[in-house]
Amino acid sequence: MKKSLLVFGLLAFFSAFAAPAPKVAVVAQEPGYYTALSKHIVRWLGGQKIAAALATPATLGKSLANAKLAFLVGCDDPGESEMRTLADYCRRGGKLVVFYSASPKLAALMGVKVLGYKAADYPGQWSRMDFRVTFPEGVPAAIRQTSTVLKRAVPLKGKGRIMATWSDRAGRNTGDAAWISTAHGYWMTHILTADGDEDLKARFLGALTGAVAPELWSYAAYKARQAKEVAETRRLALAQKPRAGEIHAVWDHSGCGLYPGDWPRTIRLLKESHVTDLFVNVGGAGFAHYASDVLPRSKTFDQEGDQLKACLAAAKGSGIRVHAWLLCFNATRATPARLEIFRRKGWRLKTVDGKLSEYLDPSNEEVRKYLLRAISEIRGRYAVQGIHLDFVRWYERSARPANAALYVSKFVAEARLMVRRPVWLTTAVLGKYPSCVAAVGQDWDAWLRANLVDYAVPMDYAESTSQFVSYLRQHAANRSHARKILVGIGVTANESRLSARQVIEQLSLVRRYGLPGAALFDLDTTLEKNILPYLKMGIW
Repeated sequence: MKKSLLVFGLLAFFSAFAAPAPKVAVVAQEPGYYTALSKHIVRWLGGQKIAAALATPATLGKSLANAKLAFLVGCDDPGESEMRTLADYCRRGGKLVVFYSASPKLAALMGVKVLGYKAADYPGQWSRMDFRVTFPEGVPAAIRQTSTVLKRAVPLKGKGRIMATWSDRAGRNTGDAAWISTAHGYWMTHILTADGDEDLKARFLGALTGAVAPELWSYAAYKARQAKEVAETRRLALAQKPRAGEIHAVWDHSGCGLYPGDWPRTIRLLKESHVTDLFVNVGGAGFAHYASDVLPRSKTFDQEGDQLKACLAAAKGSGIRVHAWLLCFNATRATPARLEIFRRKGWRLKTVDGKLSEYLDPSNEEVRKYLLRAISEIRGRYAVQGIHLDFVRWYERSARPANAALYVSKFVAEARLMVRRPVWLTTAVLGKYPSCVAAVGQDWDAWLRANLVDYAVPMDYAESTSQFVSYLRQHAANRSHARKILVGIGVTANESRLSARQVIEQLSLVRRYGLPGAALFDLDTTLEKNILPYLKMGIW
């Protein structure tokens, strides 16, 4: 009896100091895409000092038991049991934040009418969320994000109101609801993606949480943390010194610049930020944002014009080297019709379980010739300072022959014959060498030894300093070609999200290991607002 009482007492004692159950739940509908987006929500909430637990529909009841707020990501077809759980949760006073749902049942519970799926009619149709009201406290006036599809919705009469509407990249209000506020929470017609104003998205999620549970977030505390962080980062930035001859590169994943339709403005920003090189994503196996007769011209080209031509015209005389960035064996941006053509040609790789992929076969000579014609076309028509090859590798989930690396290296060698100096040939590569040779057939160390590329740009995306240093040590170990390695830093990559302080620290480490410079991923509003202003204070 005494022993039982002792055990009970000890359990009670330690329970008093145990971490409280999270009052915020993030429920992802499936383990793939929606889980990846849900992890961003958890990360943004964590940055606001809000503990959130990632959950699945299978654990819905348990996850909502102690939650004051629940985020539902991709909840398109909830079953009867899930709906009963959600309805009971709302009756108890719990609030829901619903992303990208077309469920009539869930909509009815929330006081919303769904209008169906819609794809954008033109590039940039839904580029900014403009908030009509300032409630809850701390909600920004606008948040930038590029959404290409919506699951449109409106509030039911007397059940809610539109909090925010979508505007296009020209600032025109499209009339489409972005956010709806109801008695049971909030409804978004898309999903908060990891692009655009990430800092404002984090603040917005904090504000929603604070409206439901004021003890978890306050605008005043947020502003105090921000002010302290800005002051500390500014001191660090001003303590840095520039270094002559260093390469300061930026990847532009959109291929349209930071301000689509206004390349001069993008170039001015980059020049003011002391950027030396721009990798602009203008083409790949399945698309071209320029006037190509080899690759299929994209919707962006049709509606926005030749992006490579516009970029080069804006960059002339700026001192910024423009590199045409090509996604080589990656055809994920191809239209279904183009993918069908690739299938009939026998160009597409199969996955290890025999399914057809959207990646092309590096061992197929016709595939390599197709991509080489595209490289030759750019060299003949555009005065680029470099060609930047990406996805020069096998699809990681595909079956591949034992000599896979030979086919990829053959393609790089053939590209070198077409890209003569002084035009640079560079490659984006996986940082983990030599494991990448066996994994995806990418022997980039051999390319450097054979002078097939001017620079390899390993994507050393890491939030951990120790992980980042391990990459640098490996790069610096071979002094014969360490000066040909530009370090890729993941500012807003899927693998890493870095603050300005972290970027400065990683750039300093690149210098310490004697490497010639770095490339930052990616040219977006986070880089524009939160990173480049600090870099140009000192280190760049």
